[in-house]
Amino acid sequence: MLTRKRLLICSALLFIAGACVLILPAMHRVSNCGGNSAALSACNSYAQILAHWEATHNGKRFSLSKVDPEFKRYLSDLPGADWVRSARLLAKTEDVTIDVFGPKRVIIVCDTAYDNVPQRYIGKAPMTHAVGYSNGQAGFITPEEYLKLDLSSFIDLQPLQSYNAEYSTPQKELPSPDKGASNKKERK
Repeated sequence: MLTRKRLLICSALLFIAGACVLILPAMHRVSNCGGNSAALSACNSYAQILAHWEATHNGKRFSLSKVDPEFKRYLSDLPGADWVRSARLLAKTEDVTIDVFGPKRVIIVCDTAYDNVPQRYIGKAPMTHAVGYSNGQAGFITPEEYLKLDLSSFIDLQPLQSYNAEYSTPQKELPSPDKGASNKKERK
């Protein structure tokens, strides 16, 4: 009788401990800021900003070298970009068009893969890179798909953030990325 009672108590304690191990982590939700949440927001915003630019410029293709300082400031302050400082947002900036019915081509990608989206109760999501597409959508690709991308016409958007910090007033014009150093010397 005593052995049976001990067996029931031990079984109940093991069951309670097992339930705690499975249930308590699910009740404690950590923040999902940063990583792919932030990168996806930045990629989606980039596509939307380009779509807006195209709509306000009679359907012309977007070229960073031809945009006004206001739009450069929009691109330098993408929502979520501050949360992925260790990563680079690589974007196609010349001859880009957003067409919801056109082919789905990558126009911006985060070069770092994260595993925080979708957020899971148990375990982690697979590693993925956030991307923005030429049809205005945003999503994720695998590291294998990332390695297959031709990024030769993409640039890092992070230098635009430093331009925005230095030239934040409407009266000052943002320097182009290739002439940034010489323009900074002239302004000092």
